[in-house]
Order: sequence, then C-alpha cells, then structure tokens
Amino acid sequence: MIDDRGPVVHQALLIHRLIELRRGQGLTQEKVARSLEWSHAKLMRYEGGTQVLPKADLDALLDLYRVLGTAQGRKLQEIGRKARDKPWWYPHRHALSVEERYYVGLEMGAARIRQCAPALVPGLVRTRDYAHAVCSMVDPDGEVGTLVEVLMGRQGVMLTRSPVPEQVYVLDEAVLRRIVGGREKPGVMVRQLHHLVERSASVQLRIIPEEAGLHFGALGGFTLFDFDEGLPPVLHTEHRGRVVASKKEEDVHSYAEAFDRLVEEHALDACRSLELIEHHARRLQDRTNAAASEGRAETHVNSVETSAGAGEDPGVPAGDLLAVSEPRPPPPPPFSTGLGAEAGSE
Repeated sequence: MIDDRGPVVHQALLIHRLIELRRGQGLTQEKVARSLEWSHAKLMRYEGGTQVLPKADLDALLDLYRVLGTAQGRKLQEIGRKARDKPWWYPHRHALSVEERYYVGLEMGAARIRQCAPALVPGLVRTRDYAHAVCSMVDPDGEVGTLVEVLMGRQGVMLTRSPVPEQVYVLDEAVLRRIVGGREKPGVMVRQLHHLVERSASVQLRIIPEEAGLHFGALGGFTLFDFDEGLPPVLHTEHRGRVVASKKEEDVHSYAEAFDRLVEEHALDACRSLELIEHHARRLQDRTNAAASEGRAETHVNSVETSAGAGEDPGVPAGDLLAVSEPRPPPPPPFSTGLGAEAGSE
C-alpha cells in the first residue's frame, strides 16, 4: 500500500520515533548534542519539528542510537526521505501562511478529522463557488483563485487517499441559513446545500438546530486531527481569522470531550441532520424559483409598457392600448408627473 500521508505527518512520525529512541537509550538532548558536536539549539529544532532533518544528520542520529543498518533504521530512513519530499501544494506555498501550511499538512495525513463549524461550511465539503465567495470576503485583495485551487486540491487528496480518513463535521444550523453568495447569487448556496446532501454518503454531518441554544461550538470553530502509529492528536482552534495549533494533552482532551458533548447532547442524529439540510435546500430553492418567476413577470410587464411607450402616441398609458373605443387623453405638458409620461419613460 502506498503511504500517502504527506511530508508534514512523516516529519512528525520521524521525530516521534527518534525521541523514543533517544529516551530508550537514556540520553538527554544535551548528551546527544555533545556526542555529535551539535549545538543544543540544533537538536531542539529537529525534535521540535521546525527544521527537516537532512539525510546526513538523520544517519548520524541513527548511528548514535545503534539502529543504523538495521531494519528499524532503514524504516526510519524511508520515513525521513518522505519527510523531505515537497508537498503537492508547494507551488502555491506563497499564498498560504505558515499556520495554513501546517494545517493542510496535518489534514493530508490524518486518520480522523473532527471539526466544529459554527459559521461556515467546512473547507473539505465546500463547492468551488462557495469557496470563492468566502475567499473573496476574507482576502478580497489576495490570490483568491489560488486559494480556491488549493482547497479543491485538498478535497481531491482526501478523496484519493487509501484508506479515506474518517471525517465528522458538526455544523450550526445557522450555517445552512446563511446565504453565502448574497441575495443576488442564491444559486451558490443552493448548490452548496445539495452538495452537502451528496457528501453525507461519505462523511458524517451532524447539525445543531437553532432551538439547541448556546453551546460550546458557538465560542469558535475548532478541528481535531487524529493519527495512526502512536502519533498524538493535534488541536486547531480558530479565533478572529487565526488558526492556532496545540499538542498539549490537556487542550486536546478538553476539546475532544467538548466535541463529544456536541455530538451526543446538542446535534441531531445523522438521519435528522440530513433531513434538515434537505429542508433548507428545498426552502432556498423554492425562494430562488419564486424570485426568478417574479423577475420574469416584471420583465414582461416592463416590455409591454415599453411597447406602449413606443406606439404612435407616446402619451397613451399601457393600460389604454386595448381601450381603443374610448377617447385618449391628450399628451401631458412637459415636466408633468401624469400617468402617460410615466408609462412612456419606463
């Protein structure tokens, strides 16, 4: 099976294994740094994940830990090679912040993704039009097209991973009611709601109804990433447009418990959640169709009135075109606000 978890998660896995080896040897960071004639800061950067290990330095560590040339050492060398690979989004890195790159990297390699979304549809289940509307609002002067393409790429990666990671999304009902795209483009939200219905076959969507009242998720969105092979989970919280990552056990545990409470105590079950999404989709579709019908009717009326204004006598009101047997009123004087002038000007 191809390991497609990406360089960020492979880097995290490599660091996790190397720290285990160091501690198993009873070595401190200071002792390792002295043995390899490195600065302590250099080893801290490696173990902190802020710098990718070059092959030569990885081999030096494996030799010190007495696994170089063994099956375990070769496995770690392979993980190290994958950690040095360029991610698929590398050509677009200039459009992403450091935090966003880390988030996308974790997302690419997670075994399970749990996300609470109180304001907007989660990125991995957005349509292109919805994503474009959101990116245009968040960064109107930025590279909107590039950000949308990155998001579409993220979705593609999720669909092609093997196995596909488990995904659970908790959405506030307000997300379904918010007309992203504006009243002038209601089709954007209609298509998004239909897309959620389609995606419900492969991801878990749980909706918190409005009558549930205040809940933990209303304080801000958050995402929990879980991984295989003993890697600890990572929490990402959102506040004022900033995404902050935390690996602290107490933070992760607290938010994981909060997520479980949202699912068990506040959100509708999967079937009722789907019914609510379908309800809002039908409701918005009906409103959109009614507005379109009214627009067509208004266009027809305007067309008739314009035809009336273009007749032999521009002062004849549109309603009098059929009353040919009745005397026609004389044209109004200039600057009059009479009916005839209004009909001819519309």
